[in-house]
Amino acid sequence: MLDARVQRDDGARSWSAGGMGKTRYGGGSDTLRLGQAILAAELEVSDAVSAYAVINASDDRRGVLDLQETWLGFNPVPAGPWKMRAKAGIFFPPLNQEIDYDRLDWTPTRTISASALNSWIGEELKTKGLELSLTHRARPHDVGVTAAIFNGNDPAGTLLAWCGWAVGDRISGASETLTLADLPVYRADGAINKQTRDVHLFREIDGRAGFYVSANYAYADQLQLSVLHYDNRGQPLVVKQGQYSWATKFDHAAVRLRSTGQWEWMFQYLAGSTMMGPRAVAIDYHAWYALASHRAGPGRLTLRYERFGAREQDAVPSDPNGEVGSAVALAYVVELNHSVSLVGEWLTVRSDRPARALIGEAPRQAGNSLTSSVRWRF
Repeated sequence: MLDARVQRDDGARSWSAGGMGKTRYGGGSDTLRLGQAILAAELEVSDAVSAYAVINASDDRRGVLDLQETWLGFNPVPAGPWKMRAKAGIFFPPLNQEIDYDRLDWTPTRTISASALNSWIGEELKTKGLELSLTHRARPHDVGVTAAIFNGNDPAGTLLAWCGWAVGDRISGASETLTLADLPVYRADGAINKQTRDVHLFREIDGRAGFYVSANYAYADQLQLSVLHYDNRGQPLVVKQGQYSWATKFDHAAVRLRSTGQWEWMFQYLAGSTMMGPRAVAIDYHAWYALASHRAGPGRLTLRYERFGAREQDAVPSDPNGEVGSAVALAYVVELNHSVSLVGEWLTVRSDRPARALIGEAPRQAGNSLTSSVRWRF
C-alpha cells in the first residue's frame, strides 16, 4: 500500500520530532507527505502454517524503512465448532477496532488518524511473543478467548508518561529509536539522569515475560464485544544502557455495532497505570472514543469524538506528567475501485499538559489539521 497525502497542520512540534505536539506532523506546515508505504508478504508453508512479514516506510522515521510485523501463523482446519489459531513472532495485541484485520497494513479504514487510544498501541505496544486463540462458532453466536506471553516491551509507558497521548497514524518500527522532548528531568543534572533522551521502544530489560488475556463475543456481523487485560510485568527498578523497565498494565473494553441502515457505531475504553524507578514516574491513564460512521453519497462519512488524560502518582514534582485532552475527527472516504481510495479528514486536538512549560511551550494548546490522502493498494 502507498499512502500519499497533502496536509495543513497548525499544531506544535510533533512528539515524534522531539516536541510535545499532539498531531502526527505538527509544526505549522503545509506539506506533501508519505504517510505510509507498506509491503506485506505471506508465504503458505503448508495448509495450516503461514509466514507473514510487513515492512513499513514513512518520512518521519529515522532510516525511513523498518519492520512492522513478522510472525508465523498456525491455523488448522477445525474438526468441530472450536477453532484454534496461534501466532509466534512480532505483532500487535488484538485491540484496534479502527482497522480491518483481514488487511495486514494496520491502517484505519474510516479515517486518516487513529484515536489516541489506538495511536498509542501503534506507537508503543508491539508484541514479541506467542499468542493462542480459541473461538467457538455457533452461528449467530460466536465466543472466543485469547492469551499471549511476550517480552521485549519493557519501555512501554515511556512515551505516554513523557510525551503524553497523541492522535495520528504513525506506526513505530521494530528497531526504531525515538528522541524525547528535552525535559530537565533526564538531563545530566536531572533527577532521573540514568534515562537517555533516546528511547529504544522494544527492548527487553528485566528478563521477565509479560502477558495479555482477552475474551470476545460476536452476534452475526452486527455486534462485537471484547475485553482485554494487559500487563508487561516490568520491574521498574531495573535500568540498562539508559533504558528503564516500566511496569505498565491496563484494562480495555470495546463495542462495535452495525445496524441494517448502513450505520456503524464503535466505542473503546482503556484505563491503566505505568511506573518506573522508585515511583520516580508513576501515572494513572485513561482514554476513550466514540465513533459513528454512515454511507453518504459515493463514500462513507465518519465522526469520532474522544477524551484522554493522565494523573500523576509519583514522587518527583519537578517532572509533571499529568494531562487532560480531547479530540474530534471528521472524515470522508471514497473507494474509487478495489485498489484506490480517497480520504479527507479534519482533526482538532485540545490538551493541557503542564510539562510543556519546561521546554518553553504553552501548557494549553489546540492543534488543527486538514489532510487529503490517496491510498493505493496493489
